[in-house]
Formats: sequence, C-alpha cells, structure tokens
Amino acid sequence: MQILSPLKVKADTWEEQVLQVLLDKHCLSILSMTKENAMTASMICACCNISISVAYRKLKLLKKLNLLRSTYTIQSDGKKSMSFQSKTIEINISLCENQLRIHTTFAPLE
Repeated sequence: MQILSPLKVKADTWEEQVLQVLLDKHCLSILSMTKENAMTASMICACCNISISVAYRKLKLLKKLNLLRSTYTIQSDGKKSMSFQSKTIEINISLCENQLRIHTTFAPLE
C-alpha cells in the first residue's frame, strides 16, 4: 500500500480533517500502534521513531477528532501517567451523490 503525502490544505469539515489524518504517516502509525494496547507518549515515540513534540502534536489532533482515547493513571509513587489508545476499529470512506461520507466503527469502552 502506498501512503501519499498529505496536502497542505486547510481542512474545514471533520471529514476533511480525518482524510488528512489518514494521509499522515505519523498519525497512521500512532493509530496502528495503539489499536491493541494503550501506550504512553514515550512508548509511541520509540515505536514510531518520532520526536516527543511531533508525538504530542499528533496525539492532540487524534484526540480532537475523537479517534484516540487518553487515560490517566496514578502510580504507587504518586506520579501521574497518561496513556493513549485508538478508539477506531474500522474507518470506511465513500463518495455518494458528490458527498464524502466517513463511517467510523469505534471499539467498545472497557
């Protein structure tokens, strides 16, 4: 499968923003890596080979589009840890009557 470079176009609708996310190799990588298990930002950086600033920028975008869930955990030493997990199971895109439609199947809450 070939991944195209994302276009530098302002996305106004949710559908346009989701399409841009799906064209972004880092966002796709994050969604893929967090599909089965939640991961911290540092784990995502290591697995996806991206910097922490890029990771947090992409995580913020994915959360804004409701494609990613974040969970806070307080460890025994009192430190707070945040982990991220993909909410999506499947994303279907269709073009019907000159309208773009995106249907997202979300994973059930645990």
